Amino acid sequence: MLAVELRTSFSHPPRKLAFVCRTVPSQMRCAYNCASAPAYSEDVALAENNWTGPYMPRLIDTHGTFNFRDFGGYATNNGKEVRSGLLFRAASLDRIEDEEARSLQDRLSMQTIIDLRHPDEFRDNPSRGALVDIVPSRHALSVIDAAEPIKNHTEALNITHGIGQSGPRYFAVLELGESIWRDVVRILLEPSSYPIIAHCTAGKDRTGITAGLILDLLGVARGDISEDYAMSTASVDDLYDYIVDAGRKPEGTVEASKSRMVSKREYMDDFLNLVHQKYGNAEGYIKHLGFGKTEVARICEFLLV
Repeated sequence: MLAVELRTSFSHPPRKLAFVCRTVPSQMRCAYNCASAPAYSEDVALAENNWTGPYMPRLIDTHGTFNFRDFGGYATNNGKEVRSGLLFRAASLDRIEDEEARSLQDRLSMQTIIDLRHPDEFRDNPSRGALVDIVPSRHALSVIDAAEPIKNHTEALNITHGIGQSGPRYFAVLELGESIWRDVVRILLEPSSYPIIAHCTAGKDRTGITAGLILDLLGVARGDISEDYAMSTASVDDLYDYIVDAGRKPEGTVEASKSRMVSKREYMDDFLNLVHQKYGNAEGYIKHLGFGKTEVARICEFLLV
């Protein structure tokens, strides 16, 4: 009964959702249309990322944020599919204004916001955005120790794992934030939490780790998880503009800065490899956090069809 109720609650597609893809990426591979891509992407991002996946279908065109997409619709290894309309991911929501917030909420009926940002990032923004005021529940779950300045954490990771993102760096964030991931699982266990939107500042690193864990837990193929992660590359222009508008101009040329923001598939590949090497898979990690088969089955009941 619960599965039917969850499914029928979201029968109306979002007005601004061009197309929520319910097809497995490996079944719909298509070459990226470089003619419509930013110049840097053709020369730098695409070459480095080797990204050949669905481009616009999952992206929700909205004002005030970017990299906003549904990460449901993927096939799983047991012949089921991740429900569309229940799991969303995005960048910072702080620039969504009243009219856009109402439009999104009318169409998506979001019940929970999982905000993965550090408190320092809250203080950098004069507004938290209108969407936060109308979604019933918001959880501030910084995956970076909130008691430490974010700069200290970043510098420590840079020393250990080098500057820039990587699979080992993501895995370190996972290991350091066990209490936060435990809270995320608790949210997933509550039927009243759905639909859920998880976000950080860029919607690609901390949010990517979260989405990767959930999709792996549900049995989505690792290649498809990495494809989903790599879709953040399509929002690099928006991310760059967001950072500049916030007064934090990146170092180096525009092209070099954007190339550092690319979400390479290998980052998620390496992260998932490390999770599987140590825990067997995401389910093993969830059990390491103290949850059992019953809780895993409950999440799958909510999110698979």
